[in-house]
Amino acid sequence: MKTLAAFDFKGKLGSVMLESIENYYKNYDEDGRLFRDKAHLPEYLTTIRYFDRLFTPSSRILDACAGTGRYSFYLAEKGHIITACDLVEHNVGIIKAKPEAEKLREISVCNVLDLSRFDENNFDVVLCMGAIYHLPTDEDKTQAIRECTRVCKPGGLVVLSYLNYFAVVAADVKKGLDDLDDILAAFEDNSNNLWKATTPAKMEGYAKDVGLEILHNIGADGISFVLADKVNAATDEAFDRWMEYIYKHCEEPSIIGYSMHGLLFGRKK
Repeated sequence: MKTLAAFDFKGKLGSVMLESIENYYKNYDEDGRLFRDKAHLPEYLTTIRYFDRLFTPSSRILDACAGTGRYSFYLAEKGHIITACDLVEHNVGIIKAKPEAEKLREISVCNVLDLSRFDENNFDVVLCMGAIYHLPTDEDKTQAIRECTRVCKPGGLVVLSYLNYFAVVAADVKKGLDDLDDILAAFEDNSNNLWKATTPAKMEGYAKDVGLEILHNIGADGISFVLADKVNAATDEAFDRWMEYIYKHCEEPSIIGYSMHGLLFGRKK
């Protein structure tokens, strides 16, 4: 079993990045993130909508970046067989402490860059929904996707979430744009920033490089983060209409790049 220390970032940045990841999730309400407000909720709603459409009944699923288990528990309730693991021991502890933890087949610490503890061609679905946010180089991202693909069965699905560079810049830059240079520099591969953003085109390139067939590449939260104040001020009725708009257009190429969270579904050939 791999622990946080085994997460192989390259160079001197490694120990700093590892400590940052661990400290961040120890001090952040990851369990409540998706339900914090109306700007965060679309990511969850769109994601489970695609899960329900694409996953065959009683699939054997590896949630390789399970966080605190929000998607693991949802999928277990739907009748899927779930192995949940995460890099951060704090997150794994939260999963194990939940009353519904017994519904999961296995809960453990794992490293998405090295899933050698799992046999190849083992799962119907492999979820990698978190690691790409932090992996600093193209090589690291490709390695994570390669490992997820290795343990997935031929014909199975690999699901990859990622942060969109364009949306991150639009959401983070301050009024007046006086910090634009700092925002742009923060998301370079060699920066010390905890978060690593990419683009839909790059994600498709990584997936194709390891032999995945691209089925869907979606903007999971539409442009909700860019319009967070407006979305959070919506009535429930208006929000429902907003979600229908997101569902209708989440695969529109001109929208995907401005969605904070991208989600790619690939099929192993």
